[in-house]
Order: sequence, then C-alpha cells, then structure tokens
Amino acid sequence: METKKTTKWKLLALAAMLSAGSASAADQGNSDINQYYTGAAPVTAEEGEIVYDDVDYSADNMAASFYGDEAQSLQPVAFVGDHQGSSVPTPAPMMNDPYAMSTGSGCSTGDCGNSYDMGSSYEMASSCGSSCGGDCGKCRERPVRKMMQKHDMWMTAEALLWFTQARSTTPLITQNATGAAPELDVPGTTTIFGGDESLGGDLSAGFRIDIGKNLSDDFGVGGRFWWLSESSESASSGGIVNGAANSFGRPFYDTNIPSDNSILIANTGVAGSDDFEGSFSAESSLDIYAAEAYARMKMLSGSGFRTDLIGGFSHFGIDDTLSVNSTSIQTTDALGGLVGDRTDISDLIETENRFFGGQIGFESQINRGKWSFKTLTKVHLGNMEQIYRGTGLRTFTTGGVPADSTNGGVLALGDTFNTTALDEDKFTFAPEANVKLAYQFRPNVSMSVGYSFIYWDDVLLAGDNINNVYNGDAITSPPAALAQPASERKDSSLYTHGIDLGCVIDF
Repeated sequence: METKKTTKWKLLALAAMLSAGSASAADQGNSDINQYYTGAAPVTAEEGEIVYDDVDYSADNMAASFYGDEAQSLQPVAFVGDHQGSSVPTPAPMMNDPYAMSTGSGCSTGDCGNSYDMGSSYEMASSCGSSCGGDCGKCRERPVRKMMQKHDMWMTAEALLWFTQARSTTPLITQNATGAAPELDVPGTTTIFGGDESLGGDLSAGFRIDIGKNLSDDFGVGGRFWWLSESSESASSGGIVNGAANSFGRPFYDTNIPSDNSILIANTGVAGSDDFEGSFSAESSLDIYAAEAYARMKMLSGSGFRTDLIGGFSHFGIDDTLSVNSTSIQTTDALGGLVGDRTDISDLIETENRFFGGQIGFESQINRGKWSFKTLTKVHLGNMEQIYRGTGLRTFTTGGVPADSTNGGVLALGDTFNTTALDEDKFTFAPEANVKLAYQFRPNVSMSVGYSFIYWDDVLLAGDNINNVYNGDAITSPPAALAQPASERKDSSLYTHGIDLGCVIDF
C-alpha cells in the first residue's frame, strides 16, 4: 500500500527560473537616480545622460552652450553626475564614461591631435585651442551623450512557494489487522485515505507575473496573473493484494443494519465473510489560478514614500477533484457466490468555482537607500459560480462475464453528472494581503522576498460533498438501487499563503 503527498518539484524549479529571469521597467525609487524638472511633469534621468529644453543639438551650438557662450543657445537643464558652477564648468568624470584627454598637438588651432585615449567619437569645444596655452594635456573633449529616457513600463515575475489549507472528507479507505473487519466501529481500524484535514496542506510551487504602464505620474494600468501547481494526495494498494497481512475496505454506514459496514477489498479470515483479494486507488487534487486587470492612482506621496489606490477586475478559478476506485475478487465461496466473482466500484466527484468580480485596495511603498518595503492590501468582491459533478460506475462480474453494470458510484450526492440541480451562484468576498522587502544589490538589479495571504469565504469542495450513507445490498449482485438519504450540499472556506521570491531588473 502506498500513500503519497505530491509536490511538483519540476514546476518548482521552473518557477525559480522564471523568478531569476524577471524584469521591471518601473521606477523602483532608486536612490542613485535623480529627478529634474523642465517646466512640466517630473521625469527621471539616468547618470551619464543629459536633459535639454528645446535647443539646437548641433555640435557647435552644444559646445558653445557648454563652454560659456551662453548667448548662442539655451543652457542644459542638468548634467546628471556632473558639477555645474556659476562660471564655466569643469566636467567631472562620469560613471563608466570618463572624459578623454588629447595626446596630440595643435592647441593653437583648436585641433587637439584627433587622437583620443578612449578610442571613440568625441566632440571638440570650439574654444579649446586658444585657451590651451600650448599645453595640450589640458585640452579636454566632451562626450556625445544620449538624451534622457522616461521609464513608464513595469514587469515583474515571482516564484511562489505557497501552502493551501488542508481539506477534510469522511474516511474513504481503511485497514485493520488480518482477520479483523476494516470497519470504523471495529477496534484497530485506521484510516489510510480521507479524514479530518487529511487532504492537501503541502507545499505548492507557482509563479506570478505583473505587467503594466504608467499613463502619467499619477495614474497607471496593469494586469496580473498567478497560478499554483496541483496540490494532490493519493493512496494506492500498488496492485492486487490479499488479506494475509492486513484487511482493506471502503467504509460506509449501512442503512440496512443500521450500523457501520465496509466494502471488503482484501481480507482473510474475517468472521461472517468469504475471503477477498483486490486493489484500490484514491486521489484528491486542487488547482488554483487568478487573473486581474487593474488601475492605480496616486493618493499620497512624499520623500521616499508613495501610496496608490488600486481598483479593477478579478477572476479566480478553484477546481477540486476526488476519485476513489476499488476492485474486490472473491477467493472462497463458503458463504455464497463463486470463486472469481468480481466487484468494481469507481467514484469521481468534481467541483468548480469561478469567481468574477471587482477589487479595491491600497498599495504603499517606502524607500530608504537601496532598501524598499511594499505593502498591498485589497479585497475582492463578486459572484462565485459553483458547479458540482458526481459520477461513477458499479460493475459485477460472475464466471468471467459482466452480469450487471450500474451507472453511479456510491459517494456522489445522487446522480449529478447530467444535472445542474446542485449548481449555485454565491456572493463571495476574498481579502488579500502582501508584504515585500527588496534590496538593490546592483545599480539595476533588486532581489525581493515577500509573504502573501488570500482567503475565500465561500467555495464548494469535493470532500465536503460526498454521501457514504447507503444500503448494503446495493453493492451485491444483482444490485439493488442505491438508496441514499437526502444530503445537502455544503459550502466551505479556503485560504492559501506562503513565500514569494522575486528578481527585478530596472532598464
């Protein structure tokens, strides 16, 4: 017998690779970047770039503007990384862009030798020659520099290492010592699949992508998508087993007795029963994804902090699946039936939850040097469409020939495969919170670690909506009709939370 808790390690590795390759074009509050004003909205300049108002960008005009002939053109607004004084400025070397020194002769003509240490194209200042005084070592050239570009796009990617709330169901597969019935009211019986908070709760890997555009300094639009890998739990006999070591069964409450009973899968020497060998498999899986479209508007800002109002559209998908399959083969016929008689029972319960609604909340960020701290709090409000499907099959084989086959297993809330009787729409709210700490360890690269939490107050889960109360003669050959007492569907809540790991590259 095998019991497995499955974590998708390949998906975890993929999520880590996605995180390592993430990129952002948004302004992350870099303390090494300054803002300059040109009479309109503030713009962002990178070090080594120059900002001009409407000017003639020809070499002569720019050189004259830089070296003192102020009457020829408008002055530059700012040189990022350079020093500007009241007199003619002496350019200082910029990050990774030092000024080249002439190594030739010809200062009196303004031609500093046409030979430059940097080996690249530089513009000459027209007044250089006469002011050198024959010392060409003091004749300096000014590099041609790019114009400033404004950052208005962002894209981030994160790896998610989250844990989803453990889910509950009634015991579905039980075992006991050989010779003892695997029924819930028999001492020694243990549950090997099912039970209270027995499904899920393990680590699930996933990813989250956020991309958007700032339409102005105060307003932007964006979209977000995140997905968690399947969280699954399973148990299996690993093939045909007999009851020599343990007895296995599918427990239920028999309305004919009335008392606890079990469908015998494998047993030897259980009083009042023939011997059986058989197999079983059971699995539960949960999938979650989300898609959002939102707008953000600046509410507050100051030195090193900003708070935005967030609002938009939200969509969630939560799918829960539960399947149980068993085969019982009779090996003795002392009490009835024939050796080789076989009973196959399968059940499949599926629930789908589709949320469509809106979101509103706040996002705040504080910057201190290379560190930044961000919080996101919001609530999703809207309609949760809940769909329930339950199906199965009972097949009885005698003498190698299928004698009876009946649609429907033994766990579904009635015959629901072709009906929408249990489908409902519910108003649901889902609060969400996220905190994130980031460090800029290189000029354009930041690493972040965060924590996320989200809670849905009304979801439909498979394990909460099964009915293992029925008549025992429905699992004999020929079978009687399955007579389950009426059972109402049950709604539940669900949450997921965990660690976020991200890498952000500014460009």
